[in-house]
Amino acid sequence: DVVLLVVGDPFAATTHSDLWLRAQNANVKVEVVHNASIMSAVACCGLSLYCFGQTVSICFFSESWKPDSFYRKIQANQSIGLHTLCLLDIKTKEQSIENLMRGRKVFEPPRYMSVKTALQQLVDVERNLKMRQELATANIDDAREKCGALQAAAQ
Repeated sequence: DVVLLVVGDPFAATTHSDLWLRAQNANVKVEVVHNASIMSAVACCGLSLYCFGQTVSICFFSESWKPDSFYRKIQANQSIGLHTLCLLDIKTKEQSIENLMRGRKVFEPPRYMSVKTALQQLVDVERNLKMRQELATANIDDAREKCGALQAAAQ
């Protein structure tokens, strides 16, 4: 017998659903025991799950990795009047790059993202997206200006 124990609802993650489907297709008997999940906790707080859009994960940023795809999903949810459940990152058994490269089984202390850190990262993403938009607009205006000058000079 094999047991797969997961935190939360076993069908909340597509990976777990995929494993279940593969087992069904291979005629492997599967028994699912449902567990409490963050979605249940949201509903228990009196918030209607029907009022939520896509759930997003906010990961700890590093110097070289600052994903911003979650921000667009928050904007999309907001644009249609839906709330967004933001899952904050946890690091409970992470190795430093150095320990990983040297093959040492030494783990960093656990870290749990605070709401303050998540909000700071949201502000950083918003600032970076705004700067990118301003740069793109400035380049378009500059290109139009040069193009116009070239067209006038060609006549």
